[in-house]
Amino acid sequence: MNNNISRVLIGLMLLSGVGVAQAASDEEKLRELERAMNMPSETGMPQKRTRAIVFDNQQPSTPAAEPAAAQVASTAGSRDCGSLPPDVRTVGVDFAIQFNAGSATVSAASEGTLNQIAKVLALSPDRCVIVEGHTDVAGNFDKNMALSRDRANAVVNFIATRNGIDRKRFVPVGKGSTETMPNLDARDPKNRRVVFKVVTG
Repeated sequence: MNNNISRVLIGLMLLSGVGVAQAASDEEKLRELERAMNMPSETGMPQKRTRAIVFDNQQPSTPAAEPAAAQVASTAGSRDCGSLPPDVRTVGVDFAIQFNAGSATVSAASEGTLNQIAKVLALSPDRCVIVEGHTDVAGNFDKNMALSRDRANAVVNFIATRNGIDRKRFVPVGKGSTETMPNLDARDPKNRRVVFKVVTG
């Protein structure tokens, strides 16, 4: 991303109530996600790169550019994203997506971040993406597992319905507190995150 796009992204996040440090962190993670989307496939499947990211206050490069939802309506090719093998190779990027307390409803504070993530995911419409919900260890294990699964589904539904990306590209998974972050106390709220795993193998 160039500096103008970076400033735009930080400005949008500040308007939506995200702090400067969080905006900078999300910007770095969006770059990581974009790199993962553009990695060559290890399966030999050609990856289509059909467009560049156009952020909200940028003008389209051509006057006849399609609306964002129409641009991203595509499918993950002939690959069945719903039946990926458990050992499939992925590159994961985690985001601190916020939800309303104790629910799977995406907080308004994270809608801008999810819209920016959707723009990156639209770059390579043939890629499958595993979306994992994670929690900390506080509370009941089974409830956390169900909540993490519901939150992963909520993120997928948000990206698919609000941004016109084919839902079949996504595999939502609830991990609960089974994979807390390394070198972090399992009770730390930073374990509550959503990980986007781009399939590369």
